[in-house]
Order: sequence, then C-alpha cells, then structure tokens
Amino acid sequence: MKKALLITPMSKNIIQDDSYDYIGVDSGALLLMEAKIPMRFAVGDFDSMTEDESQRLQGACQIIRHPVQKNETDSELAVSLCKKKGYDEIVLYGALSGRIDHTFANIRLLMYRYPHLVLLDDHQKITLLSKGEHVIKKAYTHVSFFALEDTIITLEGFTYPLYKEPITVKDIFCVSNSIVHEEAKVTLDIGKVLCIQSNVK
Repeated sequence: MKKALLITPMSKNIIQDDSYDYIGVDSGALLLMEAKIPMRFAVGDFDSMTEDESQRLQGACQIIRHPVQKNETDSELAVSLCKKKGYDEIVLYGALSGRIDHTFANIRLLMYRYPHLVLLDDHQKITLLSKGEHVIKKAYTHVSFFALEDTIITLEGFTYPLYKEPITVKDIFCVSNSIVHEEAKVTLDIGKVLCIQSNVK
C-alpha cells in the first residue's frame, strides 16, 4: 500500500513514520526541510516564500509549481496529484488548523471528492465512514458522528450506545461520545457519516 503524508503550512508537530511518503504543500515543504525529513515532491504556488527559501527548496526535491491565481487550493492540488500517482492512503496534516474557510474546504474535499482522505492535526482527526462495520481505536477523548445522508447507525462500546438509529443531515445528537474500552464498533446499515475524533477540551 502506498501512503502519503501531506504536510501543510499549518502543521506543527510533524509525525515521523517511515511507512509514509512525505509531500510538502506550499510552505509546508519548508517545515519538512527544517525537520530534515526527505520529501518526494512539493506542490503549491509558493507565494509566501522568499527567493532564498525557494532556492533551498529547489535543491531538496521536485517542485510542482502552480500559478497564484487559480481555482484550486494548494491542498486540493496536492491531494489530486497523490491520487493520480496511485497513493492508497492520503493524510492531510494540519488540515484542521488555521483559517476556517480552508478548514471547511478540506472537509468538503473529504465529503464530496476524496472519501478515503484523512484530515489530521495535533489534536483532531476526521474520516468518512460508509456502509459496513468500522472499528475505532481509543486514541481520542471525544468521538462525534454527523450524517451526510439518511443513515442507520449502531454504536457498540461507546458511553452512549445506539442500535439501528436513523439519523439525518439535520441531526446533531451524535456529538461528543466516547469509547469505553480500547476500541469500539460502528455499524452503518445504510448511509455515510463524518467521524470526528478530538482531544480538544
């Protein structure tokens, strides 16, 4: 399995995992250089970089440069390129930090374009769960579910369990649950949900 970890400019504590290929998203590439983590390539318009920083980056990896005036975000361009290059797992790190419009854009990429994308920062993680059974490890304090369409959900091993509960896009009662033991199970008979895990108090 090919796995890509995309480092955005909002990334803080960069995860180091040899099973991933690292990709710099715009000035996130500088963070990888500072951390001395090799990257496969860097994607973006790089408009926030100085000339000296641009030259340093050119010596570090392949650069895929895009115009400043464009229809896509740098993160969208990076995710799209990773899909074309055959990556099976794509993690967008720093995707939930910074400007709310960029955070919302990243969530919409997951909802409507790339259902296997993982959105991650130091304290939160968002994934999309579709019909079937899903096991979730107890890595976060809070776990919430938001229906993206009419859904029937069963929650086992949670503080607030559910059994074949219908939920719609208007419902918010699946907010702020927690896993009782080391793992829990989510079953969707129909539909799909955003699974939001958080350690933020």
